[in-house]
Amino acid sequence: MRTPQLAEELEAVLVSGSATRRTDILNRVTDLFIYGAARYSPEQVGLFGDVMARLLHGADAGARARLAERLAPIVNAPANVIRLLALDDEIAVAASVLAQSKGLAERELLLIANSKGQAHLLTIARRQGLSAPVTDVLIARGDRDVLASLARNGDAQFSEAGRRRLLERTRGDAVPAVEPAQRFRIGPQDRPPSPGESEIYRYARHGKFEETAAALSIISGLPQDAVERTLLNPRAEAVLVLAKAVGLSSITTEAILRLRAADCGMSAEDVAQAMAKFSRLPRDSARRVLNFFRIRLENPQSGAASTAPPALAVKP
Repeated sequence: MRTPQLAEELEAVLVSGSATRRTDILNRVTDLFIYGAARYSPEQVGLFGDVMARLLHGADAGARARLAERLAPIVNAPANVIRLLALDDEIAVAASVLAQSKGLAERELLLIANSKGQAHLLTIARRQGLSAPVTDVLIARGDRDVLASLARNGDAQFSEAGRRRLLERTRGDAVPAVEPAQRFRIGPQDRPPSPGESEIYRYARHGKFEETAAALSIISGLPQDAVERTLLNPRAEAVLVLAKAVGLSSITTEAILRLRAADCGMSAEDVAQAMAKFSRLPRDSARRVLNFFRIRLENPQSGAASTAPPALAVKP
Protein backbone atom coordinates (compact mmCIF):
# COMPACT_ATOMS: atom_id res chain seq x y z
CA MET A 1 0.00 0.00 0.00
CA ARG A 2 1.41 3.44 -0.92
CA THR A 3 2.03 5.83 1.93
CA PRO A 4 -0.17 8.69 0.56
CA GLN A 5 -3.12 6.31 0.23
CA LEU A 6 -2.49 4.92 3.72
CA ALA A 7 -2.28 8.46 5.07
CA GLU A 8 -5.62 9.39 3.58
CA GLU A 9 -7.35 6.29 4.95
CA LEU A 10 -5.92 6.67 8.44
CA GLU A 11 -6.58 10.39 8.62
CA ALA A 12 -10.20 9.79 7.63
CA VAL A 13 -10.87 7.73 10.75
CA LEU A 14 -10.27 10.79 12.94
CA VAL A 15 -13.60 12.24 11.78
CA SER A 16 -15.50 10.89 14.76
CA GLY A 17 -17.98 12.07 17.31
CA SER A 18 -18.43 9.99 20.46
CA ALA A 19 -15.72 8.51 22.68
CA THR A 20 -17.15 5.07 21.95
CA ARG A 21 -16.73 5.63 18.23
CA ARG A 22 -13.16 6.88 18.68
CA THR A 23 -12.32 3.80 20.74
CA ASP A 24 -13.77 1.59 18.03
CA ILE A 25 -11.68 3.40 15.43
CA LEU A 26 -8.57 3.07 17.61
CA ASN A 27 -9.15 -0.68 17.81
CA ARG A 28 -9.55 -0.91 14.04
CA VAL A 29 -6.40 1.11 13.38
CA THR A 30 -4.52 -1.11 15.84
CA ASP A 31 -5.81 -4.21 14.05
CA LEU A 32 -4.56 -2.79 10.75
CA PHE A 33 -1.16 -1.99 12.19
CA ILE A 34 -0.64 -5.35 13.92
CA TYR A 35 -1.69 -7.25 10.81
CA GLY A 36 1.01 -5.64 8.67
CA ALA A 37 3.55 -4.43 11.23
CA ALA A 38 6.41 -6.52 9.86
CA ARG A 39 5.92 -5.04 6.38
CA TYR A 40 5.51 -1.35 7.19
CA SER A 41 8.31 1.12 6.59
CA PRO A 42 9.48 3.45 9.39
CA GLU A 43 7.55 6.26 7.70
CA GLN A 44 4.34 4.23 7.72
CA VAL A 45 4.87 3.16 11.34
CA GLY A 46 5.30 6.83 12.23
CA LEU A 47 2.02 7.62 10.50
CA PHE A 48 0.21 4.95 12.50
CA GLY A 49 1.79 6.41 15.63
CA ASP A 50 0.52 9.90 14.89
CA VAL A 51 -3.03 8.64 14.37
CA MET A 52 -3.01 6.38 17.45
CA ALA A 53 -1.64 9.18 19.63
CA ARG A 54 -4.43 11.52 18.52
CA LEU A 55 -7.06 8.87 19.14
CA LEU A 56 -5.63 8.11 22.59
CA HIS A 57 -6.56 11.57 23.86
CA GLY A 58 -9.81 11.15 25.72
CA ALA A 59 -9.73 7.33 25.63
CA ASP A 60 -10.65 5.65 28.91
CA ALA A 61 -8.22 3.56 30.94
CA GLY A 62 -9.65 0.29 29.66
CA ALA A 63 -9.07 1.26 26.03
CA ARG A 64 -5.56 2.49 26.80
CA ALA A 65 -4.73 -0.71 28.68
CA ARG A 66 -5.93 -2.89 25.80
CA LEU A 67 -3.81 -0.89 23.36
CA ALA A 68 -0.76 -1.24 25.60
CA GLU A 69 -1.22 -4.99 25.94
CA ARG A 70 -1.47 -5.40 22.16
CA LEU A 71 1.46 -3.16 21.22
CA ALA A 72 3.88 -4.20 23.98
CA PRO A 73 5.20 -7.36 22.24
CA ILE A 74 5.62 -5.70 18.82
CA VAL A 75 9.22 -4.73 18.18
CA ASN A 76 8.49 -1.86 15.78
CA ALA A 77 5.46 -0.46 17.58
CA PRO A 78 5.21 3.35 17.20
CA ALA A 79 7.72 4.84 19.63
CA ASN A 80 5.59 7.87 20.47
CA VAL A 81 2.62 5.69 21.43
CA ILE A 82 4.76 3.32 23.49
CA ARG A 83 6.13 6.31 25.38
CA LEU A 84 2.66 7.73 26.04
CA LEU A 85 1.46 4.39 27.38
CA ALA A 86 4.56 3.86 29.53
CA LEU A 87 4.12 7.31 31.10
CA ASP A 88 0.45 6.73 31.85
CA ASP A 89 -0.34 7.30 35.53
CA GLU A 90 -2.59 4.22 35.53
CA ILE A 91 -0.40 1.18 36.18
CA ALA A 92 -2.98 -1.03 34.48
CA VAL A 93 -2.18 0.89 31.30
CA ALA A 94 1.58 1.23 31.70
CA ALA A 95 2.32 -2.28 33.03
CA SER A 96 2.38 -4.22 29.74
CA VAL A 97 4.67 -1.73 28.03
CA LEU A 98 6.98 -1.30 31.02
CA ALA A 99 7.34 -5.05 31.37
CA GLN A 100 7.72 -6.08 27.72
CA SER A 101 8.25 -3.34 25.15
CA LYS A 102 11.68 -3.17 23.55
CA GLY A 103 10.78 0.27 22.23
CA LEU A 104 11.55 2.01 25.53
CA ALA A 105 14.97 3.64 25.64
CA GLU A 106 17.03 3.91 28.81
CA ARG A 107 16.30 7.64 29.07
CA GLU A 108 12.56 6.92 29.15
CA LEU A 109 12.93 4.23 31.80
CA LEU A 110 15.00 6.67 33.86
CA LEU A 111 12.33 9.34 33.50
CA ILE A 112 9.61 6.96 34.69
CA ALA A 113 11.74 5.50 37.49
CA ASN A 114 12.48 9.00 38.76
CA SER A 115 8.94 10.35 38.57
CA LYS A 116 6.32 7.60 39.00
CA GLY A 117 5.03 5.68 41.99
CA GLN A 118 5.97 2.32 43.43
CA ALA A 119 3.65 0.30 41.18
CA HIS A 120 5.49 1.59 38.10
CA LEU A 121 8.86 0.99 39.73
CA LEU A 122 7.86 -2.56 40.65
CA THR A 123 6.95 -3.35 37.05
CA ILE A 124 10.23 -1.91 35.75
CA ALA A 125 12.14 -3.96 38.33
CA ARG A 126 10.87 -7.16 36.66
CA ARG A 127 11.91 -6.04 33.18
CA GLN A 128 14.63 -7.89 31.28
CA GLY A 129 17.84 -6.12 30.32
CA LEU A 130 17.84 -3.37 32.95
CA SER A 131 20.95 -1.20 32.82
CA ALA A 132 22.93 -0.14 35.88
CA PRO A 133 21.74 3.52 35.72
CA VAL A 134 18.12 2.31 35.86
CA THR A 135 18.73 -0.12 38.73
CA ASP A 136 20.54 2.63 40.63
CA VAL A 137 17.36 4.73 40.55
CA LEU A 138 15.15 1.77 41.49
CA ILE A 139 17.38 0.99 44.46
CA ALA A 140 17.31 4.62 45.58
CA ARG A 141 13.53 5.12 45.24
CA GLY A 142 12.03 1.64 45.48
CA ASP A 143 10.17 0.22 48.43
CA ARG A 144 10.61 -3.25 49.90
CA ASP A 145 8.67 -4.96 47.12
CA VAL A 146 10.62 -3.18 44.38
CA LEU A 147 13.93 -4.16 45.96
CA ALA A 148 12.83 -7.76 46.43
CA SER A 149 11.82 -8.02 42.78
CA LEU A 150 15.02 -6.36 41.62
CA ALA A 151 17.11 -8.77 43.68
CA ARG A 152 15.48 -11.64 41.79
CA ASN A 153 16.00 -10.15 38.36
CA GLY A 154 18.86 -12.27 37.08
CA ASP A 155 19.07 -10.22 33.87
CA ALA A 156 19.57 -6.85 35.57
CA GLN A 157 22.91 -5.04 35.69
CA PHE A 158 24.19 -3.38 38.86
CA SER A 159 26.86 -0.82 39.55
CA GLU A 160 29.14 -1.59 42.47
CA ALA A 161 27.60 1.25 44.44
CA GLY A 162 24.12 0.05 43.55
CA ARG A 163 24.93 -3.50 44.59
CA ARG A 164 26.17 -2.34 47.98
CA ARG A 165 23.17 -0.06 48.45
CA LEU A 166 20.76 -2.88 47.61
CA LEU A 167 22.37 -5.13 50.20
CA GLU A 168 22.22 -2.36 52.79
CA ARG A 169 18.58 -1.53 52.15
CA THR A 170 17.41 -5.14 52.13
CA ARG A 171 19.46 -6.59 54.96
CA GLY A 172 17.17 -8.42 57.33
CA ASP A 173 14.10 -8.23 55.08
CA ALA A 174 12.02 -11.37 54.60
CA VAL A 175 11.71 -12.43 50.97
CA PRO A 176 11.13 -15.71 49.10
CA ALA A 177 14.10 -17.85 48.13
CA VAL A 178 15.96 -16.73 45.00
CA GLU A 179 16.48 -18.98 42.02
CA PRO A 180 19.98 -20.52 42.35
CA ALA A 181 20.91 -19.86 38.73
CA GLN A 182 20.67 -16.09 39.08
CA ARG A 183 23.84 -14.08 38.50
CA PHE A 184 23.18 -11.67 41.34
CA ARG A 185 21.06 -12.53 44.29
CA ILE A 186 20.57 -11.79 47.93
CA GLY A 187 21.81 -14.94 49.62
CA PRO A 188 20.79 -16.47 52.95
CA GLN A 189 23.62 -14.67 54.71
CA ASP A 190 22.22 -11.31 53.63
CA ARG A 191 18.47 -11.74 53.53
CA PRO A 192 16.88 -14.76 55.22
CA PRO A 193 13.36 -15.64 54.09
CA SER A 194 10.54 -15.36 56.59
CA PRO A 195 9.21 -18.62 58.04
CA GLY A 196 6.81 -20.11 55.55
CA GLU A 197 7.05 -17.53 52.76
CA SER A 198 9.58 -19.45 50.69
CA GLU A 199 7.29 -22.48 50.77
CA ILE A 200 4.23 -20.41 49.83
CA TYR A 201 6.09 -18.92 46.88
CA ARG A 202 7.32 -22.29 45.61
CA TYR A 203 3.94 -23.98 46.05
CA ALA A 204 2.07 -21.16 44.29
CA ARG A 205 4.57 -20.93 41.48
CA HIS A 206 4.25 -24.66 40.78
CA GLY A 207 0.44 -24.64 40.87
CA LYS A 208 0.05 -26.53 44.17
CA PHE A 209 -3.22 -25.11 45.47
CA GLU A 210 -3.75 -27.23 48.60
CA GLU A 211 -0.14 -26.88 49.71
CA THR A 212 -0.30 -23.11 49.20
CA ALA A 213 -3.49 -22.90 51.25
CA ALA A 214 -1.99 -25.04 54.00
CA ALA A 215 1.14 -22.88 54.23
CA LEU A 216 -0.98 -19.70 54.27
CA SER A 217 -3.11 -21.22 57.01
CA ILE A 218 -0.05 -21.74 59.19
CA ILE A 219 1.39 -18.26 58.63
CA SER A 220 -1.96 -16.47 59.06
CA GLY A 221 -3.51 -18.52 61.86
CA LEU A 222 -6.69 -19.08 59.83
CA PRO A 223 -8.30 -22.49 59.25
CA GLN A 224 -7.23 -24.03 55.96
CA ASP A 225 -10.79 -24.21 54.63
CA ALA A 226 -11.20 -20.47 55.25
CA VAL A 227 -7.97 -19.80 53.36
CA GLU A 228 -9.11 -21.99 50.48
CA ARG A 229 -12.41 -20.09 50.23
CA THR A 230 -10.46 -16.84 50.26
CA LEU A 231 -8.23 -18.03 47.41
CA LEU A 232 -11.29 -19.04 45.38
CA ASN A 233 -13.20 -15.84 46.07
CA PRO A 234 -13.75 -14.05 42.72
CA ARG A 235 -12.80 -10.80 44.45
CA ALA A 236 -9.01 -10.56 44.49
CA GLU A 237 -9.18 -8.07 47.37
CA ALA A 238 -9.56 -10.92 49.84
CA VAL A 239 -6.23 -12.42 48.77
CA LEU A 240 -4.55 -9.01 48.77
CA VAL A 241 -5.66 -8.28 52.33
CA LEU A 242 -4.52 -11.69 53.57
CA ALA A 243 -1.13 -11.42 51.83
CA LYS A 244 -0.49 -7.88 53.04
CA ALA A 245 -1.57 -8.65 56.60
CA VAL A 246 0.89 -11.53 57.00
CA GLY A 247 3.70 -9.59 55.34
CA LEU A 248 4.08 -11.45 52.05
CA SER A 249 6.15 -9.76 49.37
CA SER A 250 4.67 -8.69 46.04
CA ILE A 251 6.53 -11.55 44.34
CA THR A 252 4.78 -14.16 46.45
CA THR A 253 1.44 -12.36 46.24
CA GLU A 254 1.58 -12.25 42.45
CA ALA A 255 2.41 -15.97 42.37
CA ILE A 256 -0.71 -16.64 44.47
CA LEU A 257 -2.86 -14.49 42.17
CA ARG A 258 -1.58 -16.33 39.12
CA LEU A 259 -2.25 -19.66 40.85
CA ARG A 260 -5.94 -18.75 41.22
CA ALA A 261 -6.23 -16.79 37.95
CA ALA A 262 -7.69 -19.61 35.84
CA ASP A 263 -10.32 -20.62 38.40
CA CYS A 264 -11.35 -17.01 39.07
CA GLY A 265 -11.23 -15.81 35.47
CA MET A 266 -8.42 -13.28 36.03
CA SER A 267 -6.60 -11.95 32.99
CA ALA A 268 -3.04 -10.62 32.95
CA GLU A 269 -4.51 -7.13 33.11
CA ASP A 270 -6.59 -8.10 36.16
CA VAL A 271 -3.47 -9.40 37.90
CA ALA A 272 -1.58 -6.17 37.13
CA GLN A 273 -4.45 -4.09 38.51
CA ALA A 274 -4.63 -6.24 41.62
CA MET A 275 -0.89 -5.84 42.22
CA ALA A 276 -1.25 -2.07 41.91
CA LYS A 277 -3.89 -2.22 44.66
CA PHE A 278 -1.59 -4.43 46.75
CA SER A 279 1.18 -1.82 46.54
CA ARG A 280 -1.20 0.87 47.84
CA LEU A 281 -2.80 -1.24 50.58
CA PRO A 282 -1.60 -0.17 54.08
CA ARG A 283 -0.45 -3.13 56.10
CA ASP A 284 -2.02 -1.82 59.30
CA SER A 285 -5.42 -1.73 57.63
CA ALA A 286 -4.97 -5.26 56.30
CA ARG A 287 -4.02 -6.50 59.76
CA ARG A 288 -7.15 -4.96 61.27
CA VAL A 289 -9.33 -6.66 58.66
CA LEU A 290 -7.62 -10.01 59.25
CA ASN A 291 -7.99 -9.72 63.02
CA PHE A 292 -11.66 -8.88 62.58
CA PHE A 293 -12.10 -11.95 60.42
CA ARG A 294 -10.37 -14.16 63.02
CA ILE A 295 -12.81 -12.89 65.66
CA ARG A 296 -15.71 -13.63 63.36
CA LEU A 297 -14.52 -17.20 62.82
CA GLU A 298 -13.96 -17.77 66.52
CA ASN A 299 -17.31 -16.23 67.51
CA PRO A 300 -19.72 -16.81 64.63
CA GLN A 301 -22.72 -15.78 66.76
CA SER A 302 -21.19 -12.45 67.80
CA GLY A 303 -22.24 -9.10 66.41
CA ALA A 304 -19.00 -8.98 64.46
CA ALA A 305 -20.30 -11.63 62.13
CA SER A 306 -22.92 -9.36 60.65
CA THR A 307 -20.51 -6.51 60.04
CA ALA A 308 -17.50 -8.38 58.71
CA PRO A 309 -15.39 -6.33 56.26
CA PRO A 310 -16.31 -7.29 52.68
CA ALA A 311 -12.70 -7.80 51.66
CA LEU A 312 -12.54 -11.04 53.65
CA ALA A 313 -16.23 -11.89 53.93
CA VAL A 314 -15.95 -15.13 51.98
CA LYS A 315 -19.00 -17.30 51.78
CA PRO A 316 -18.94 -20.73 53.49
